[in-house]
Amino acid sequence: MKKNLAIFDLDNTILNGDSDYSWINFLIDIGYVNKDEYEKKNQYFYDKYYEGKLDYDEWAEFALSTIKGKRPEEIENLLNKFLSSVIEPMINIYALRLLHNHYHNNDVMLLASATNSVIVNPIAKRLGFENIVATEVEIVNGVYSGKFQNTPALGEGKLQKVREWMRRNDFSDFKNTTFYSDSINDFPLLSAVNKAVAVNPDNKLREECEKRSWEIVELP
Repeated sequence: MKKNLAIFDLDNTILNGDSDYSWINFLIDIGYVNKDEYEKKNQYFYDKYYEGKLDYDEWAEFALSTIKGKRPEEIENLLNKFLSSVIEPMINIYALRLLHNHYHNNDVMLLASATNSVIVNPIAKRLGFENIVATEVEIVNGVYSGKFQNTPALGEGKLQKVREWMRRNDFSDFKNTTFYSDSINDFPLLSAVNKAVAVNPDNKLREECEKRSWEIVELP
């Protein structure tokens, strides 16, 4: 029997908040980066993302500047602290119920996030995801270059990367596929799957849901 595929966005879908935005704020709070330099830029890119107008190249240069020139092992402790002190309280227990329903149904689970893989991978591990699509971060000579690798997993890029993952994992089409997301940025993938589910959708996505009769789930 054909397996079902359940795809989940991360930020503001499983998490009550945005992991990218929270990472920068975490680094500001602990004095790892300069507050004056990073605070306004962080808010600017956050706003652009939720308007669906994010310049990904510009944003990536900013976001990845926090790890540029570092070896993965150099920021491991920082990531662990971020996960325990910031991400753990952001996990929406009601979203976990959605995940558990699919686990119980033996569905294949895929986490698909525009956030960079350095942040996504430890969160995915915490949530029990074995399959991950994220924006891959480039490593050159053992250190983070400050650039992303290949296609960023945003908008059409997320759809493309999910399709690539599906081809590698013997999913020939989207017939048995459900995707949960909060964001208009995920419109391309939401339009492709058999079942689109909007979780606490932003205003633009809510409008599209009403036009297309897509399911809306309101989580506390």
